[in-house]
Amino acid sequence: MSNKKARSVFRAAGNSKPVSEKVPEMDLRQTQSTVLLHPTFRVVRDIFAKRYGFAVFALVVFLSGAYWSSSFLSPEKPLIAEKMNAPAKPSGSPSRTSPALTQPEDYFPAAEFSKQSAILIGCQGRLHLTPKLYLDIARAIDRRVPLFGVVNSTAQAERGAELMRSNGLPADAMRFLVLPCNTMWIRDYAPCIVRYDDDTAVVVDAKYQTRDMRENRKQDELMGLELARLLGLPARSVPLLLEGGNMLSNGDGMLFTTPKTLDLNQQRHYTQKQLMSMFDDYLGVRAVFAVFAVGALQEEPNGHVDMFMSMLGKNLAVVGEITRSGDPENRAVLDKNAEYISKITTSAGPIKVVRIPMPPRSGDDWRSYTNVIMANGVLLMPSYADVDPAIENRAEAVYRSLLPGWSVKRINCDKLVFDHGQLHCISYHIPHFVSIEGLVENAIPKVSKVGKTLVVNN
Repeated sequence: MSNKKARSVFRAAGNSKPVSEKVPEMDLRQTQSTVLLHPTFRVVRDIFAKRYGFAVFALVVFLSGAYWSSSFLSPEKPLIAEKMNAPAKPSGSPSRTSPALTQPEDYFPAAEFSKQSAILIGCQGRLHLTPKLYLDIARAIDRRVPLFGVVNSTAQAERGAELMRSNGLPADAMRFLVLPCNTMWIRDYAPCIVRYDDDTAVVVDAKYQTRDMRENRKQDELMGLELARLLGLPARSVPLLLEGGNMLSNGDGMLFTTPKTLDLNQQRHYTQKQLMSMFDDYLGVRAVFAVFAVGALQEEPNGHVDMFMSMLGKNLAVVGEITRSGDPENRAVLDKNAEYISKITTSAGPIKVVRIPMPPRSGDDWRSYTNVIMANGVLLMPSYADVDPAIENRAEAVYRSLLPGWSVKRINCDKLVFDHGQLHCISYHIPHFVSIEGLVENAIPKVSKVGKTLVVNN
């Protein structure tokens, strides 16, 4: 716009003079008189600015923030969770879309029935005592998923590799990792792995033991951080006290446990509301179902949910069943638990509960058919030499009917039972969205492929 045209616009708007024209001297003096101050007032103004200027500025910022917050968080505005679930708006350039919170394995523990990148097997000090157990596991899985035996030293790793080789198994049937731990119960002290989106995963490392017990299990307590280093994942330590054998995920934001988990953490002065909030914040678990209708099995020393239950799908659960001829108290416990679980609704619909026989106890030692390992289409079921074969056949038939296309194989667990554990207790799954390159690089033996031939690198 030309200056001439601009001036005409100002005149049309009622301005007596264009802005570029000179203001008369008299008008200017009148304007100045309104801003000139007495010297005394100027001294007071300067002192006030120096002493209180920052405080006034901070007060203005606070009041502005309060006004903004009240406007932003008003009922008319969508909450953060609603925004995250809302469809992504199209933009000018293509970008990766983050999965919605309702999608499986987005930001909560992955389900064991889902595809796995690897499985770790606790072997600490046990390879020479129960070699057949580890050979049976390696043969049964038959490289459907990479297996890594966890040991305490390079010498133990080399003995493990020799055990596989001398029994005619391929070098990668089970490789061995040096991850010093106090016990073989890796399920209980290993961390959770969750992901934020398709490309970002994090290790969530909870506390394993109470402070007074932790001194005897320091290596178990620190294992999660070392595993995060090998996997190349960031680690997040959280204040919850958790045992992995007492957590079952349906892969869709639900977590099943027994009251033991809540009791242990409430003893640390957390309220139930705080615990639910932490499960949500740290693990993305929207619903924690403690089987509190009656609790865990009575007199079972671990108090873990995996002793009587396993999840085979988002809305498919297997729950143990005791015959009428034995242990009426725990039969009632399992019946009530099954009824309670069947009333829970998932994103895939109500949970279907299928009962599976519970093997009789071996003296004071508990046995279970739900303490299983799921390995990319292979399910390893505990087996016991002195249990009626008809009971074991029924248990195997349950899994075969519910998992068509899967291979179900029995693994003798007689020796594990004496240590109060079974297959699930000594295993740990790494979800399919996690790279295991760091595990392979640090495993013994070093294995590479030349064409279809395995080459062991000494």
